[in-house]
Amino acid sequence: FINHKNNVATRNTSGQMQMKDGTAQGLAKVRHYEYLHDESKRLYSDPYAQEMYMGSFIQTWLGEKGTYWVYAQLGALGMLEMLSIRTKWLDDQVQQSLAQVKQLLILGAGYDTRGFRLNFPDDFRGVWEVDQPVVQSKKMARLTALSKKDENIAHRMESSLVQFVPVDFNVDSLDDKLQHTQGFSLNQPTVITMEGVTQYIPKESTSDTLQKVKQLVAPGSILLITYVDQETFSEDPSKVGPPKSVRGILRMAASAGEKWISGWTMEGFASFLKDYGYLVLCDTTAKDYNESYLGPVGRKLDEKEFLSMERFVVAKVLP
Repeated sequence: FINHKNNVATRNTSGQMQMKDGTAQGLAKVRHYEYLHDESKRLYSDPYAQEMYMGSFIQTWLGEKGTYWVYAQLGALGMLEMLSIRTKWLDDQVQQSLAQVKQLLILGAGYDTRGFRLNFPDDFRGVWEVDQPVVQSKKMARLTALSKKDENIAHRMESSLVQFVPVDFNVDSLDDKLQHTQGFSLNQPTVITMEGVTQYIPKESTSDTLQKVKQLVAPGSILLITYVDQETFSEDPSKVGPPKSVRGILRMAASAGEKWISGWTMEGFASFLKDYGYLVLCDTTAKDYNESYLGPVGRKLDEKEFLSMERFVVAKVLP
């Protein structure tokens, strides 16, 4: 099964999988935080993020500076920038891929709203969001409510530009579900995203998912995937950020019952992907975008403040 950043699976006493969506809501809070910036200071705009979690009025009331202060008190300095840069990076990579691909497959979509806020060309086939049924049910209920006052969401839902693929990993097979999903074209150029997934699951689960996806898409398809640097779990994690912040984030994830368990070195992850038919084209981290992303909006950070725990990879599906 795929068990991911947004909805981490745990087992109850009967052995069945139960879902937590705490990190999915947490990421929606970060995207809402970005939207609280003045428009000229934003890396991206997600007007729907605040609708994806309960109690968003508190963050709205706190505003950008108040929200930042709260996260700082939690010992997570640098986390907001890392996750905002990750979102911006993925947005950019998806948009750049649209010249080559005509469909987007989002694995572990959670409360991601790319399918509703990004612009797609007229000949684009669509967006397929894969997630647990219970999570998709919550998300669709919120989107349905929004569609009554938002023409963009209403149009994309009615036109089936965005489709939801519920996968119960207790009983369903990802590849079987996609093969029988109306509109999804097999063996076609596709951009696949796995954002903030791999740290929460055994490496075997990541490899199983990647192998199944490779059988469904055309060679040359683009995989956008993130992973956690192995240094994050070391006794002295200073190579990937301020140790206090690194440990604070690991502690918060564990206390939420969504512990980070998998990490790689750069060379190890490239080798891992190659074993399953993917060639790494680019491997970067948030710090690499200080100038190009944060600089133009006047939000550059001191190098010592950056968290480089998570790495961002562009890979190509090999024949």
